Amino acid sequence: MAIPRVLSIAGTDPTGGAGIHADIKSITAAGGYAMGAVTALVSQNTHGVTDVHYPDASVLTIQLESVSADVIVDAVKIGMLGQTAYIDAVNQWLEKTKPPIVVIDPVMVATSGDRLIDEDAEQHLRQLFHRATVLTPNAPELEILAGCESGSILSDEGAIDAARTLAQQYDVLVAVKGGHLDGERIINHLVDAHGIVATTMQPRIQTKSTHGTGCSQSSALATRLAAGENPQDALGWVSRWLHDSIRAADGLQVGTGHGPIDHSHRARTLAAHALNTPWLSQTVDLQALASDPSSDLLPHADAVARYRIQPAGQWTHLLAQLTHDILEQTLFDDFLTVLREGTLETWEFTAYQRQDAHYLNRYARALAALAARAADPVHTVFWSSGSASAISVEQVLHHTWLAEVTGEELTQVASMAITPITAGYTNHLLANTALESYVVGAAAVLPCYWMYAEIGLRLSEINTEDHPYHAWLTTYQDEAFTRSTQQAIAIVESLLAAASAPEREQAMRAFIEASLWEREFFDQASRMR
Repeated sequence: MAIPRVLSIAGTDPTGGAGIHADIKSITAAGGYAMGAVTALVSQNTHGVTDVHYPDASVLTIQLESVSADVIVDAVKIGMLGQTAYIDAVNQWLEKTKPPIVVIDPVMVATSGDRLIDEDAEQHLRQLFHRATVLTPNAPELEILAGCESGSILSDEGAIDAARTLAQQYDVLVAVKGGHLDGERIINHLVDAHGIVATTMQPRIQTKSTHGTGCSQSSALATRLAAGENPQDALGWVSRWLHDSIRAADGLQVGTGHGPIDHSHRARTLAAHALNTPWLSQTVDLQALASDPSSDLLPHADAVARYRIQPAGQWTHLLAQLTHDILEQTLFDDFLTVLREGTLETWEFTAYQRQDAHYLNRYARALAALAARAADPVHTVFWSSGSASAISVEQVLHHTWLAEVTGEELTQVASMAITPITAGYTNHLLANTALESYVVGAAAVLPCYWMYAEIGLRLSEINTEDHPYHAWLTTYQDEAFTRSTQQAIAIVESLLAAASAPEREQAMRAFIEASLWEREFFDQASRMR
């Protein structure tokens, strides 16, 4: 994909949360090359605006002409213009350059309802709308532009009707931004003259750190459209990125008022996942622990008591200590957090189910290999039963969900190929169960039982019949799965107790690595788009 060259025309925010500062961050985060032409010089912080200075409009014209004389502009995002002279200067420049994508954030009314431009400037601003690809008004602005009564747009339906009126008038797409409307979920739409062309849904986050959300959304949308994405894909990417940026916003600790969103949260997350560093901690001496599993050598001795399913002896107690942090990280990762809330997007859950179907096919083979290695008939029956269950019971649920999805986008994800993480995880299981000693193979598959059961039992606390993923949650919280997990723990405890120290060390490594793969397996669903 070519890197789109995106120009922001907007005012400043010296604290970096809104205006051209937010636009540049958003364009970069969305994969574009950001440029900027400054309109007003705004003095503000997280508590509000203290002063606005408007340079002569000729200064803006010179900036715009300097850019277009040298650089091909793939998209333009227009924010705060403020004065008629600025609006006319931009209009004249657009007439000459005709960039293929123009997204206008009509900065006319603050979220509080205060007017930011006079009526004369508003009429001039409306003349720009015919040059726009997308308009991104907030709710008060949408009311004014569509001729609605002030305060009348409160619902999704009312906003869509107003957006359609505006789209018909100017032959543009209009963004309906659910953040300004009522409801537990934020539903965003792109609307044309005929109705809705794109929709996304995200859970509402309770935070006051939302400064610059409108600027950021519009500039990111301009970038994704300029990159060639269709409206649905572009809006989907922007909505998910914005949700992540808002959810992480409080961690920035910028200012004491309405803080900015964290534009770089996703980039830092992806960078962390791309680190090519060893997973296993170099500070833990597994070789020593294989001979002496003393709790004094490790933290989290008390934390193991909080496990819903307890260890069967000193060796599985040691395994629980070694992976306590991994379990906690998994329980509170993005995917399971929104699943717990019942606000997980259908796309993400379908992507997870598809990967889990790939996983179960290969996991069943790993359990079958383990059954073939077992000398104890009871162990053979147990692992064989687990292999059969992976196919005959759990796969049924996955295939039922995948077979019932509708719509082109969900149908595509329902047939998604195996991901590198799913392949890596299952290769780890297959290699250890087929090629390593029996105790190592059993330790490798134990997190597939133990971590999964711990997660399922915690999710059962919020599972109700009206939860959108009730059937899936119920499968992994039943007593039969808990009993199977307890038996798997007991088997591994007995095998570790009888093993040599070198075998124990190798088994502990296999267990920890499988736990890390389990964490990555859940986390990948939020990073598939």
